[in-house]
Amino acid sequence: MTTNALYVGSVGKAFRVLDCFKNASGDLSLMEIMAMSGLDKSAAQRYAYTLCAEGYLEQNAQTRRYRLGTGMLNLTFHFLRMHALVEALNPIMLELSKSTGEKISLSLLDGNELVHVMRHQTQTEHYHASLVGRRVPLYCTAGGRAVLSCLDEAEASSRLASVELAAYTPSTQTSAKAIKGEVKKARDQGYALIADEFIVGEVSLAAAVTNAQGAPYGALHLSGSSNAWTGEEYAAKFAPFLLRAIAQFERRNPPE
Repeated sequence: MTTNALYVGSVGKAFRVLDCFKNASGDLSLMEIMAMSGLDKSAAQRYAYTLCAEGYLEQNAQTRRYRLGTGMLNLTFHFLRMHALVEALNPIMLELSKSTGEKISLSLLDGNELVHVMRHQTQTEHYHASLVGRRVPLYCTAGGRAVLSCLDEAEASSRLASVELAAYTPSTQTSAKAIKGEVKKARDQGYALIADEFIVGEVSLAAAVTNAQGAPYGALHLSGSSNAWTGEEYAAKFAPFLLRAIAQFERRNPPE
């Protein structure tokens, strides 16, 4: 919690209640909210009630347990509706999806993670992996490495040093030296490629989406099945489509 005088503690506590649902596997009881938020019973009950009244939580009348409410979706809708980058890239993503038949995603950079904010899907896949709002690390995803390739080497090294390089699959690169080598490849060729490193059975290409100064906003991703393609075959087939999409975005949104 910040100590800045502008910080409103009661608002922060409300978000502590909402944050309980980030890693929940189902509805939460009041006792579980208390344990996860660190609030006492009275505070947890009052904040949960208020969030229900405002639509950001819902309470099951039979079980008395809580879940996120549709008010959360209202915020998501308006975030996407008003985000100029998402609006600008959406028609390009639709065109890329039609021309390749592959899954197309847009992610935005947030700290040491990417947050997926738009998906165009053509194939069945793992349910959670397809959801808007999914957060993924930089070091072992194609989009993350594409973003890292746009940073100077000192900042990229600092970001890698600040996170645990955990293995998501048996193929995940967890050596900082090896990851830096992949980032350099991405910098040289304009896109990053991974196969089975984050999700078993998935091969993915990504290119960074940058501002006029070359700083990354996030990444445009193109993903398929590693059971159908080797990484090299996938890049040979689809990297030209991805790079044309990025060039199309840059032409439509020239530097100011």
